[in-house]
Amino acid sequence: MALALSVTLVQAACVATAPAVSVVQGPVRVTNGGQPFQMWEGALARKAADAQCGAGGVKVSIYDRYDRATGAWVYPEGCA
Repeated sequence: MALALSVTLVQAACVATAPAVSVVQGPVRVTNGGQPFQMWEGALARKAADAQCGAGGVKVSIYDRYDRATGAWVYPEGCA
């Protein structure tokens, strides 16, 4: 019984100390540090979106687009 309790406490401690990951929900919109990206800077925008989403990265799709009005790249599928 004591061994089972010890294992349970150790597992609970591991879960409690795991780092929290903040994942963006919904479409991901990225700009170049608050400034607009240019349309041809898609590769840089993708890196920024991956960084914003964390370890899973951004989900890419055929619906990804450049928003000319704001200079943002938009990834409608959101984070993985």
